[in-house]
Amino acid sequence: MNNDQAANHHSLSEPTLPNLWRIAVPLSGAMLSQSLLSLVDTALVGHLGGLALASVSIGSYLVFILVALITGFGTGWHNLISKHGQTHPRLFFLGLAYAVVISITVGAIGGYITDDLINMFVLDDRINTLAADYAQARLWALPAIALSIGARIYWSELGAPWQYTKILLLAHLANVPISYGLIYGLGGLPAMGAVGAGIGTSIAVWLGVFLQALMLFKKSSSNASISSALFSLNHWQLLLRFTWPPMLQQFIFSLHLAVFLWIISLLGASVMAASFSVLNVGLVLILPAIGLGQSALSLLGAALANGNKEYIIKWSKLILHTGVLSVSVLALFVGFAAPWLAQLLLVNRELQQLTIAALPWYAAAMVLEACIIILGRFVLLTGQRKTVLLLMSASQWLVFLPLLYWLSPAYGFMTVWWLHVGYRVVTIFCFWWMWRRFIKGPLIGQMSTFNKE
Repeated sequence: MNNDQAANHHSLSEPTLPNLWRIAVPLSGAMLSQSLLSLVDTALVGHLGGLALASVSIGSYLVFILVALITGFGTGWHNLISKHGQTHPRLFFLGLAYAVVISITVGAIGGYITDDLINMFVLDDRINTLAADYAQARLWALPAIALSIGARIYWSELGAPWQYTKILLLAHLANVPISYGLIYGLGGLPAMGAVGAGIGTSIAVWLGVFLQALMLFKKSSSNASISSALFSLNHWQLLLRFTWPPMLQQFIFSLHLAVFLWIISLLGASVMAASFSVLNVGLVLILPAIGLGQSALSLLGAALANGNKEYIIKWSKLILHTGVLSVSVLALFVGFAAPWLAQLLLVNRELQQLTIAALPWYAAAMVLEACIIILGRFVLLTGQRKTVLLLMSASQWLVFLPLLYWLSPAYGFMTVWWLHVGYRVVTIFCFWWMWRRFIKGPLIGQMSTFNKE
């Protein structure tokens, strides 16, 4: 990565909405295309029947839980890169190497425990086998996802995130004909059913990485730094210090999600099926906030590194206000369109009614989640990585899950979504107070301390 280019990009990025959208829109588009991978698989296997559809939904969520560990590493890695511009190449290639190692390790462990995890939530052996086979096919793409995160960091720090997004969108568009051919056996390909959807998706992800690699090798002039970066103890320690809190946070989040689904399964098969539909819509709702959160790591991180208090305040307000407004607009649409969305996603009348009742509340929860994601990135940039980890984990494990387990059997399905709103309000207040205290404190004097971490 060319340090001068990155530095020039950040110095010219004034806190304006066009500059924000130039970074955030392509990152949000990339997040959207990745979330659509599972939705495309679900749509393509729909004609195979309910068993195949349920298998893909369950397998997709298992993969999502495992990928969360890799994205946690990516968050810490991006935070590190944005705050240490002088050593971009070494830290970038070091992070790339460890991201691949982590993804291979997670994939191997996931492959070993797939059957046991699925058996925790589903008692139908036919669904279990198909879901496990689909998930196994998707796990082969985990290293590609790690490499794709590296490409995203590279291009966003260089101020050209569209380079990353357009290649990713092209690869994900290729997923449709590839998966369709493998599912139904078209064009001389074997008809593999639901497993074919998983294999096709993995092929598409690897295709995207291959195209990204072609672009990166043309642009990067830092390959000579790879060998020294891999054996630099100081850089390794720095990378570990920045990445272990968000990785652990995502691991705890994955466990929290697994326990959440287990509690939901106790309420019955109908409740669990409707909950999957609501959660899938929520994943799409939150994408603008994720894109803006990643933008904050670059834009606000550069302002923090330079000690520019005016830009820090302006960027933080602009990112937060834009994120909340964007997600609020989407949430209002979901609230009004809940009946239509329920009919689009589900056939069973009972499941449709449950989904219609829950969607407006979960949409409101996603507006609050947008605040949490963005404010959490702000606080992460101040160096309070352990605090972010503890607060997020405590809100999920000490507030949300105990209340859900205690109240949902007595008060039913809607309690699940009311609690999603309630515990997030507390978390937002804590993050807002921490960021406000940082802004009001001796900000410029603290910059050198943070940049040495």
